Amino acid sequence: MGNEQTVPGVVRDMSVSGARFQTKQDFRPTSDVILEVPRFGAFNCNLVWQNGHVVGLRFVDPPEFIFNTVNGALPGISLDPNPIN
Repeated sequence: MGNEQTVPGVVRDMSVSGARFQTKQDFRPTSDVILEVPRFGAFNCNLVWQNGHVVGLRFVDPPEFIFNTVNGALPGISLDPNPIN
């Protein structure tokens, strides 16, 4: 618990499986990360990679949960869970 840190930054990409997060600060994330996104909430993640101030995160929750959480936070917008089909 003593290694917790809060790092402000920007979500550069986000999908139902994970996100790319960038910050201006030096930080050393652990393998378990909580990504807090205004309006969408907090997501438990695993660190997949880090390149300087940019990290790749994989969501712990299933894609259906991520989709429903994000879709529910966007009133008046309907997202297609299978846009290619």
